[in-house]
Amino acid sequence: MKKQYIFVGMIGAILYILYLIASFSYREYQIQSHIEYISDLNNEIRDKIHLAENLIEYKSSKAYKNKILKEHQWMKNKWEKIVHITTEEVYKKYTQTAPLQIEEIELEEEVSSLVYSMSIFQKWIYFLFGKDIR
Repeated sequence: MKKQYIFVGMIGAILYILYLIASFSYREYQIQSHIEYISDLNNEIRDKIHLAENLIEYKSSKAYKNKILKEHQWMKNKWEKIVHITTEEVYKKYTQTAPLQIEEIELEEEVSSLVYSMSIFQKWIYFLFGKDIR
């Protein structure tokens, strides 16, 4: 009987050692994945800092300040003509909004011409309830 108890004890010890090995491997995996995540995050932050430093250096340069002042025509000389070069997307963005503004003005003109011939009571009814009672 003693041999059976010793055998069961050995199996228990082996299972406990296997459990310790598995838990150590899992913790090591978690730590390594966390280290990789932090190193990737550090690399991204380092890249953003580098881009920000380049942008700050560019915007603090004399050439950039000169360009901005000439764009706003504060530092334009008499013989200089300033040409603004834009991309097609920016050009389309500003050219497509103009017709919408014209339509809004036309709608306002229609309402003002409609309201112009009303009495004060009729105007109040029109603005409060949206009904034309002429």
